[in-house]
Amino acid sequence: MRSTTQAALALSLALSLCLTLVTGCGTSSRKLVAGIDPKPAKCEPGKQGGVLRLALAFGPLTFNPFVDSTPDTFAVLRKLYGTLLDYDFEKQVVEDSGLATAVSLQEDGKTYRVTLRKCLFSDGSPLVPDDVVFSYSSALAAGSALSDLLKTGVGNERSDAKFSIIDAQTVQIQFNDPISADAAKFVFARIPIVSKANFPTAKDDPTKLAYSGPFVVKASSAKELRLAANPNYWKVDNAGTVLPYLNEVVYDLGVDRKTQSERFAEGKYDIIDYLLPEQAKALDGQAKIRNAGGSLRVWTLVGNTRIDQTKVDRNRSKHFLTDDFREAISRLIDRNRLAQTVLNGEAKPSFGLIAPGNATWYDPNAPRYEPNVQTAKAALQSAGYSYQDGKLFDGIKTPVRFKFTVPKEPTAIALAQSIVQDLTAAGLDIVIEEQPLDKWWKALTTGVFDMILVELQPEFPDPVFLQPFVTGTRPYFAEATIVNPQLDLRGYDWFKKIARDFNKALQQKTVEERKKLYDDFQKSWNEVSPVIYLVSEHTIAGARSNVLNVRLAAFDPAATWNLEELYLK
Repeated sequence: MRSTTQAALALSLALSLCLTLVTGCGTSSRKLVAGIDPKPAKCEPGKQGGVLRLALAFGPLTFNPFVDSTPDTFAVLRKLYGTLLDYDFEKQVVEDSGLATAVSLQEDGKTYRVTLRKCLFSDGSPLVPDDVVFSYSSALAAGSALSDLLKTGVGNERSDAKFSIIDAQTVQIQFNDPISADAAKFVFARIPIVSKANFPTAKDDPTKLAYSGPFVVKASSAKELRLAANPNYWKVDNAGTVLPYLNEVVYDLGVDRKTQSERFAEGKYDIIDYLLPEQAKALDGQAKIRNAGGSLRVWTLVGNTRIDQTKVDRNRSKHFLTDDFREAISRLIDRNRLAQTVLNGEAKPSFGLIAPGNATWYDPNAPRYEPNVQTAKAALQSAGYSYQDGKLFDGIKTPVRFKFTVPKEPTAIALAQSIVQDLTAAGLDIVIEEQPLDKWWKALTTGVFDMILVELQPEFPDPVFLQPFVTGTRPYFAEATIVNPQLDLRGYDWFKKIARDFNKALQQKTVEERKKLYDDFQKSWNEVSPVIYLVSEHTIAGARSNVLNVRLAAFDPAATWNLEELYLK
């Protein structure tokens, strides 16, 4: 009897070992917990197991999903936190369910009633209306881009949304003004849901957080981030297999895009969101590659208009308040050279916040400034500037000098060097200041810069996600507490009109009605904004042939947006 038991135990261990070798570390038989209301995934049936390797140029700056952060941070957080509605990046549509099974607009045109899915957080606690109210209240209180999504109205009239519990499975979200179902669904697809009981106590340790998305944080360091499958995730395929299929996802952190592309080409990474053109061409036929053309990303030069001397030299900040100066800077920069030489022809000149790749909302008739040095110099001289020995001086005979802050990353540095070449040729004195991401981010968000290079990336194509960059509570180029409030751009009539138009657009019932207002915005914003729009990179993404269920999207995260559906053969 004893020998039989030992033999059975040995066989069991051998089988367990085989399963581990085949599927990777972790359990290979995750099951749906009883009582869960599953959401069927649209992917083909796959198999659980395996470890996927990829990289990020910069590690997540935070695991708090309610504060503003970088695209790399958002790329990770959306794998950890679920939302009331899901978004399909490939088809560019908001799906009709997520953590919610139904969302319905009430008769007043501004109140939405949400029925929650019966499901669990990763720690086994059930999702309840209190969690949704806490999450939306936290987003509203954060003073971030998410806060702006939950406000309607103009200027001082902007008011908070209100949240209430209807019953054990239903919550109500009421905006201050009517908001179209089209726009509201994008909001519901963006606000992350956290556990009210867990988040306040565990937010400083990502390994202890309860997550509502497909993955949890297993380990985090400066060099590596390891995600593990959420044991209580609520999606299944049509064969009943619980997602995510992968047992683990390992991110190498601090790997610039150039190195990522090279390592992907060498087979060291399984999947990549930002593939450089030369590697894409070299891998033709060896991996699944998609060059989708235009993306939502726009590289911009942001001029600081703050007049607070504790943050920026008063004399330097005044320049970007002048229309002729902004026009001159725009005409001095050769966008075609940036697109062709620096970005290898995989980019398009961009003259506004809505990128050419945003097919639904882009207005090709928006104002643009083609490069013309003589026209630029004439504009500067008409604005009171003058030249001495080839150097540009302002009206009080002070040299025009700027410190140009850029993130320490090969693409950004190459763009900055080309921009400086154009500006110094016209007599400006520009010094590049390369900064690690955390210091660059701090400079941007605290306003301590003269000029700064920023790659703006709306999280979804809908222009509602442009509002934080334009009429939000904290645009990068405006500040309420400055020495001279008259120079806060938000006090100008044109700014108030843009804010009204944005709010009015949210209330329109059809895309056509909204598009007309956004087209009007694009026509005026380019003329008055102290942001110089430069180029929009193409979206090139790829996956190795052993990664299945890949649906490469037209914008970021192009390859990893459906990470829970990916599996390895």
